[in-house]
Amino acid sequence: MIRATVPPTVMLTLVAAVAWAAPVLRHEGTDTVTQVVLYTGAPNALVRQSSMVRLHEGANSLTFEWATDKIDAVGVRLHAPAGVAVGEMIRPAGADKALQWTLTSQADGIVPVTMVYGLAGVKWAPRYRLTWTPGADEAVLRGYVTVTNESGVELAGVRAQLVLGRPGVAVPEQGGQPTFPITGLDALSPGASVRASLLAPMTLGARLIHRIDSERAPEQVRRWLGIQPPTAGGLGREVLPPGPMTVIVDDGGEFEEMIAAELRYEPGEEFEVDLGVARDILVERRLLERSTLRLEFDRLGRVSGFDTIERYELQVRNLSAADADLEVVETVLAPWDFETDALHVNEAGRVVMHLRVPTGGDGLLQFTLTKHSGTRIP
Repeated sequence: MIRATVPPTVMLTLVAAVAWAAPVLRHEGTDTVTQVVLYTGAPNALVRQSSMVRLHEGANSLTFEWATDKIDAVGVRLHAPAGVAVGEMIRPAGADKALQWTLTSQADGIVPVTMVYGLAGVKWAPRYRLTWTPGADEAVLRGYVTVTNESGVELAGVRAQLVLGRPGVAVPEQGGQPTFPITGLDALSPGASVRASLLAPMTLGARLIHRIDSERAPEQVRRWLGIQPPTAGGLGREVLPPGPMTVIVDDGGEFEEMIAAELRYEPGEEFEVDLGVARDILVERRLLERSTLRLEFDRLGRVSGFDTIERYELQVRNLSAADADLEVVETVLAPWDFETDALHVNEAGRVVMHLRVPTGGDGLLQFTLTKHSGTRIP
């Protein structure tokens, strides 16, 4: 509760509506505007409550009172416009949850004042929706947020935003901290939970990936959707907060495919969404040969090292309606050698081979692993 008093000739009392209501300023016919700033890097919200109050020329006393334990008393600040001097903040005797200022006004009049304070208990949880049409090279990402008010404070006339980062950490030369307005959040009563819009529809680059992972599912093709986040602007520097994501695969048919996923990515780096098994692409993996060669012995005649040679073949049949470019991922540890005639890329701990299989056609891929053991390890 905020209470302002002036000399008896101009009586003015400003009170909150109920005992647990927000510490708001009110004046006849003027609604309070409450700005709520949520941060990805801080547990508390920053609240700025503004209202018009009538002040008398000279000294006016303004008291800020509250009933909840969720307000950070140390961080409470009062701002007034030019022509109104704000005196030192004091705590009234015997009042644990009250602060008081003297406002010295140069003239009678109605002026805007703003109370700023940290508020715990305003919780938020993001959720996303990604829509993609098969064959398209782009997808549309939307963001939502559910805000729950467990602070015990009535928040009315809310204008909310989410800031990627922590309070007071700005990057002016890079355009400041990325900020997203939260729309559709007008009021938050104690205990209320409201779903609002966080991220306006944003078009991102997309590519479909067919992948065979020899370690996880050697005879199964899984579909992955690679999504390219922005490389410039706020999202080129900061990640969106991770959260559950619904992927909608809209092929223009009667039914849309809906897939549960999780949004996680690093700034500017492609992230992948698992679209499930490609059941119309069949894989048969065969071990053609395994042999043990180049045995080495220690001075006692015991085997101290050897090479295991394994030759594999993958037969792929594409029954889908489009050509398929496959990534075949094979685990290759450091002491092993790998050989293939297929186009491939060596990465840390694995090799990625590429195989194009036309629609209705077959593809064949062969490779050899030489596994060094014991004294045969280079």
